[in-house]
Amino acid sequence: MIITCGKCKTKYRIDDKAVPKDEFKVRCTKCKHAFLVKKPSVSSEVPPHIKRKTETAITYKDNPDCKVITICNQKGGVAKTTTCLNLATSLVQLNKRVLVVDFDVQSNLTLLLGHKDARSFFEVIDSEDANLSEFIIKTKYNLSLLPSNSKMALLSKTHMGQDNFEYMLRDKLLEVKQNFDYILIDTPPSGDFYTLNALLASTSAIVPAPCEYLSMNGISHIEGMIKVIQNKINHFIDMSVLVTKFDKNNTVSQVVLEKIKSRYKLKVLKTIIEYDQKIQESEIVQTPAIIYDSESPASRQYLQLANEVNEKLFAVAAREKTGSYL
Repeated sequence: MIITCGKCKTKYRIDDKAVPKDEFKVRCTKCKHAFLVKKPSVSSEVPPHIKRKTETAITYKDNPDCKVITICNQKGGVAKTTTCLNLATSLVQLNKRVLVVDFDVQSNLTLLLGHKDARSFFEVIDSEDANLSEFIIKTKYNLSLLPSNSKMALLSKTHMGQDNFEYMLRDKLLEVKQNFDYILIDTPPSGDFYTLNALLASTSAIVPAPCEYLSMNGISHIEGMIKVIQNKINHFIDMSVLVTKFDKNNTVSQVVLEKIKSRYKLKVLKTIIEYDQKIQESEIVQTPAIIYDSESPASRQYLQLANEVNEKLFAVAAREKTGSYL
């Protein structure tokens, strides 16, 4: 379960089985505030569309050291795919084993990596007893890819509403998590079947947001989804906001940036991705920006982002392992 310090609002994850009492006292390791916590009672009612996982045929052992990150925003054109590709490539530069999952029916990530019409997650599910590793492609950038294709549009139509449909991706990733340090999931611009599956497979979410007025609505929508997931099934997701396409010479960009920082505070990543024409050029030649021009502003910023994400997620993991109740 997840508890929150009433004073500084720091969140901690505690294993229910490790807590012997229904009511216990804890002390926040950050601000030293002591407060009373009650174990939540488990409701027998399963909420619509988000159900508790009751059973699974998966026998693979989970790998908690593998960080699974969903790149998502309800709004389109915010640089989700660009961020997924370039953050992943930058993590590879840090000697991390990285898998990118194209979970968008538009297949843009797959196209950028030059693997059009490759087998997708739909074929994984459609094939009986298929192991996910059989469908993963090793790209020339030392980056692994689970592709998407046009058949992915059938996935929601054929599986939406089935028992535990929202855990399909999470369960299949268990087959390969031991092979990777990071798994990044690219999602469509919506909060539907695909984004829900991605979030439930993840412990972190990065929400790219350009400094445009309507981008705030996209962040708010994802934040709402994450809150519902945490409240209904106690699945914690660490959300971060990434400012993209920033133009320091544009007044609107500066105003929206301040609004994002004011509203989301510590959730806003320190790294800011500036508008950079080299990004568009790199996508035309189907090459990650850091490979196309490693000295371009965006390339340096995505490498900076990789370092920031790496440090942040391992700090979160260390805090979770330590726990906070005394």
